[in-house]
Amino acid sequence: MGAMINWMGGWPAEGLLAEAEWQEKRQRTAEAAAESGADRLRRIDTAQRLAALVQSGQLGPYWQPSDDAGQWLLTDDADEALRLAAKALLRPGDAVLVERPTSRTALQLFARSGAVAVEVPGTRDGMDPEALTGALAAFRPRAVYVSLTCSDPAGGKWSDERRTALLRQCAAAGVALLLDERQSLTCERTLNLAAGCDTGPAAVIGGLPSGLVSGMRLGWLQWTGWRRADEAFAPSPPVRRPDRELEALENREALLRYWEESSPATVLETLRFIYRTRHALLSERIAAAEVPGLICECPQAGSHAWLKLPEGLEGEPLLKAAWLEGLLFQPGTGYYAGEADRSRLRLTPVHSDEREIKEGVRRLSRTIQAFVGRSV
Repeated sequence: MGAMINWMGGWPAEGLLAEAEWQEKRQRTAEAAAESGADRLRRIDTAQRLAALVQSGQLGPYWQPSDDAGQWLLTDDADEALRLAAKALLRPGDAVLVERPTSRTALQLFARSGAVAVEVPGTRDGMDPEALTGALAAFRPRAVYVSLTCSDPAGGKWSDERRTALLRQCAAAGVALLLDERQSLTCERTLNLAAGCDTGPAAVIGGLPSGLVSGMRLGWLQWTGWRRADEAFAPSPPVRRPDRELEALENREALLRYWEESSPATVLETLRFIYRTRHALLSERIAAAEVPGLICECPQAGSHAWLKLPEGLEGEPLLKAAWLEGLLFQPGTGYYAGEADRSRLRLTPVHSDEREIKEGVRRLSRTIQAFVGRSV
């Protein structure tokens, strides 16, 4: 069978910035902190420096609805940023409008908070504006959760028309936006997502894409447009042990120094090229496998590929069989707030080399063909 091929997600062992190089940068940061005292490092306003990089356009699409950049909070990763936003914003019984399909992690967090996720019909270009109007009136949601630049799992990007309609409708209805833009750095186009629109309160999630810096995770949360009465919703930073807090600060300072010395644009373009190339190879190999009914929807950006299985097959039982073949992936059922499309799979091939992608598709094809043969 060979080694297990894990396309469930996660983080690769190596990044574009290798572990040895990254540790050297961290060491230089730690030495600088020791010379001036650890308290100085704790006072470094890393959140505002990151905000400046984001809003300069160097880190992909960004959110700046006004001259007021809002409150920034750095977190361990994007999941932590989303958890803090959901905890601060949502109360039991609140409705949250979501895309179909949408992030499994977000759905799990909403459920834990007691909120009710409600799907709004649409396409990979975004929610249908008429359906959104109806849902805003019918459910009176506390928030609308979307990913404008790169959705999970489908890898879709909202059209300018639908993005503008969303922002205007939510502002008019007084409904908060919860924008998960953690994969925005994998997008080609740099733009102000709020340009040309009157916007209401928003919580914007960002994060480093996997594979950028070896062993490094970082998320951020930006709160904008909150009225004084809503200031209580802004979350406090997570509590860590002093040694972990210092390590996190050293990591962030090293990363910001790296980006300030050398623009992140080049390394991000390299990462995008790798993602595009590996998604294209996956699509090519699936097409070459000639499995009737197996469709790979190549994403516009992001880490994931969204597959449609042949009629009659479901992702969850297929995963059990694929595990015996040495392949792991995410069944699609967890990405729906309403009735799930059980024939969907999410694959994350961007950390696999050419050989592993070819072998992974071979194992997937063999598993599907075995299932089809049983049902004939």
